[in-house]
Amino acid sequence: MVTRTPDAQPPEWIGHEIVQGHLVTFPLKSTPVPLVVQFGSEQCALCPQATLDLDAAKKSHDFVWHYEDVISSTLAEELNVTGLPALLVFHDATNYVLYQKLRGTDVTEIVKEHCPPRLVLDEDF
Repeated sequence: MVTRTPDAQPPEWIGHEIVQGHLVTFPLKSTPVPLVVQFGSEQCALCPQATLDLDAAKKSHDFVWHYEDVISSTLAEELNVTGLPALLVFHDATNYVLYQKLRGTDVTEIVKEHCPPRLVLDEDF
């Protein structure tokens, strides 16, 4: 796990188009939601489960989800992603965490820890 300390300079990967695209939306939202970047590959046996877990979590938690194939991703290279599946949870330039080698319920627990619950109004409400 890689975390950022507030007194350090922002890393160069903050300028990556995925991160910049997310940062541009901040002024438009009253409460910005985290960006969750999923790193995986077709060869990764555990990555499909991470995708299913994120899809399920998206129904109950609020976050922006982006998938990056680790083989062709410059962001994965800049972050030195070496263990799949991996997630980057990005709140802002001073608040982000990279998780690697996720197993079991890790994806669900990470989303619960970092992402606000989504207000769901259904028929029973």
